[in-house]
Amino acid sequence: MTWASEYVAPMLGTRVRLHFEEYILRAKLRLDLPTGADLNKESSVTAMQAWHAFIYLSEIFQQTLQLSSQILFIFQQTNGGLIFTLLSLVNPVLVTKGSRYLWLQAFVFYSDNLSYLRLRALSLLASDDYREDFVSGHIGPWISAEYKKARERLGSISTSEPFSAYRLRATPIMSILTRLSGDFPMLFWAANAILDPKNYTVTSFAILQQHSQALNLTCQTIYFNFAEAVTSFSQVKELYELANIENKIPGGDQAYPNFAHNSEKGMGFELKNVSFAYPGGKSKDNAIKNVSLKIPAGHLVVIVGANGSGKSTIIKLLNRLYDVDSGEIIVDGLPIKDYRIADLRKVQALLTQDHKLYPLTLAENIGLGHPDHVDNIDMILQAAESGGADGVIKRQNDGVNTVLHPKLKSILDGLEKKAELSGGEKQRIVASRTFMRFLSGNIRFAVADEPSSALDPKGEHQLFQRLRESGGGKTMIFVTHRFGHLTKHADLIICMKEGEAIEMGTHKELMARGGEYSELYNVEAQAFAVDTTL
Repeated sequence: MTWASEYVAPMLGTRVRLHFEEYILRAKLRLDLPTGADLNKESSVTAMQAWHAFIYLSEIFQQTLQLSSQILFIFQQTNGGLIFTLLSLVNPVLVTKGSRYLWLQAFVFYSDNLSYLRLRALSLLASDDYREDFVSGHIGPWISAEYKKARERLGSISTSEPFSAYRLRATPIMSILTRLSGDFPMLFWAANAILDPKNYTVTSFAILQQHSQALNLTCQTIYFNFAEAVTSFSQVKELYELANIENKIPGGDQAYPNFAHNSEKGMGFELKNVSFAYPGGKSKDNAIKNVSLKIPAGHLVVIVGANGSGKSTIIKLLNRLYDVDSGEIIVDGLPIKDYRIADLRKVQALLTQDHKLYPLTLAENIGLGHPDHVDNIDMILQAAESGGADGVIKRQNDGVNTVLHPKLKSILDGLEKKAELSGGEKQRIVASRTFMRFLSGNIRFAVADEPSSALDPKGEHQLFQRLRESGGGKTMIFVTHRFGHLTKHADLIICMKEGEAIEMGTHKELMARGGEYSELYNVEAQAFAVDTTL
């Protein structure tokens, strides 16, 4: 049976673990941004814990059978019987029920005792990580003096290992009873041996002592395994509850596109007094404050402004990655909340500097812009050329089959790791993924939010030119710091400052006003102006 268990367990364990990993994967993939970011909603349970629950349950079943046979054996002994059996059970009951165990409470002392925390912090300052600081700054004497003060404030409070310290009781009564209870069966046997020496032999003593100890161990093991099983099943329950978490951004029932309101190829927007603050954000101010504006379908829009002005937040709201706190966003005549989220996602293409490379092949990294054609190499190469990643592919030994994640590559072939791609190469691949998405023919709204921060000016200009040329009636929004070569093509420029849309209009109109946009544009233009004084 041991051989069979050891032979089957690895295979069964793998199947159970992978089954629950797939379950967790599916549950997490359906979470939207604010729900996924909410740590209180996120389950910490792992697939391995489900397997552990199964193991604990199996061991409890096995040990219960073992306990039953042990009790039956002792009970049937002529020199043991019922009383000896009951006395053998006293000790495991006291050990399991009378012991004090500490888990999370172990950290209460440390978190509440500032003197102890001060000691640990000062000890860290003496490590090699801070050596240059305390040597160059000559703060060693101060650290020593402060450590002494903290040690004196701590006084005689014990800093021993909290798990063992917590087990100590104010009186020794329970410890004495626990120790004595282990000898109850043998004291019972000894008393009977004195009264009736002929029927109580050394052999019977050895047999009963051995089985009494085995019974004790089995009882304790069952108790602890049962406690672990209860915890594990609680975690498995939490795992199943992960699939029932409701997203904070609910979808509507209206299909999109809604041709009754918009028959054009682009997507029209209207923001009405929109305000928004990121959930859990540290700033006390809203990221967006009472913004009202209109973006007609098919327009090319450029959003400009300083860092933190709310440019990217506007994009996330238009893509419905978040919902507004107040106000309303209208899409093609209807509130954005009325549409099915899946329908909106199919007609939108979002290209940002935050987009990541996937630990997959180059082909899959680009092809996942259009998942239905992720294996279509011709479309992938076409998208790569548009995104400027064709040169990146040619430089790789494995071409489009190059695996981009170095650690994964080393696992797959056990050979040398692939070199990391440069920032510009990564952005070209991500841009190619967006062009692959354009090939679906469904895109009505495209966004480029600072997608070229690692590209040189020539590469950025080429990227934006290709994006504009692929417009074809789409509503397109560009967010970039280097906007000089874009604004002359813009139907609308939105200038953001401190979460507000302070200026809107064409380049010519905004330059004539001499406001925030004009100042930003002139600062950028000065970098390329010729200094006639030289």
